[in-house]
Amino acid sequence: MIGGAGFLGINLAEAMINAGHSVYLLDKSFANFESRRLSIPVNGKYEVDIGDTAAIIRLVDELEIDCVANLASSLLPSSDYTAFDLELRNMMLPAFQLLSHLASRKMKYLYFSSGGAIYGDAVEGPCQEKIQPLPISHYGYSKMLFEQYIEFVSRTAGLEYIIVRPSNPYGPHQNPNRKQGLIAVAFDKIVNRQLIEIWGDGSVIRDFVWVGDLAAAVTALVDRNSWNATYNVGSGVGSSVKQIIHLIEDLVGVRADVEYKSARQVDATKIVLDISKLQSLINYQPLDLGEGLRKYFRAVYATKS
Repeated sequence: MIGGAGFLGINLAEAMINAGHSVYLLDKSFANFESRRLSIPVNGKYEVDIGDTAAIIRLVDELEIDCVANLASSLLPSSDYTAFDLELRNMMLPAFQLLSHLASRKMKYLYFSSGGAIYGDAVEGPCQEKIQPLPISHYGYSKMLFEQYIEFVSRTAGLEYIIVRPSNPYGPHQNPNRKQGLIAVAFDKIVNRQLIEIWGDGSVIRDFVWVGDLAAAVTALVDRNSWNATYNVGSGVGSSVKQIIHLIEDLVGVRADVEYKSARQVDATKIVLDISKLQSLINYQPLDLGEGLRKYFRAVYATKS
């Protein structure tokens, strides 16, 4: 797993290990493992520059890897062209080189795209995988570009792949100090009685998915060999930013201090995923948002009180 030391990597590793897979994590640093005292029984952890394609190729060959999962990205929805240019040169182009090698060695590829930013303002209702993405941010455009290159290598060199478009995941091991992840940030700010800054008036609607459901779904897709396709993985239900904050206020028992700021051009008004394709293949019943928030609160904060 490239980018395996992050929020998604940790949760996916746990799900894959529980399903009987051998898991090796690659990342530029594993400092968060030590700071959080994580003890996930992975088969190996390797500190590697994610842009060093030659080093990654040596590792996957030495370890005789069957499938490479890419969860790495340095971009945020608010990232500008300068950040996109760095991502393209330092992470995307090296990854494109890796794809050709994987295809030649008959290794498979699992890519974590975006179930929000890639669609942009494409449709009013639930977004289906087959619609034309219309990203309105550099972050979303980078995901679309990466997806297109994966499909190109599949057509021309036979790469087998799964593209996952997750909605907005939340759950254990999420860093509330990043500028991404509304639920983790809102919990942290409300619990610590700090100001929450919201772009827009709070009416923006998003699809939120419990990270355990996301990890289990991806593991199931791999286990049933559902290759050469793109899958939305979300809850299929939309909730506004204001709704999320009110639900967390009720759980914590503290009134949020919220500052609403001018809306950003990079934020779509409403994004909810159509998950019918996924549900036609696997037994997927995502956790209800209310129960998910309670589960998150118990896991992250109840033990601290």
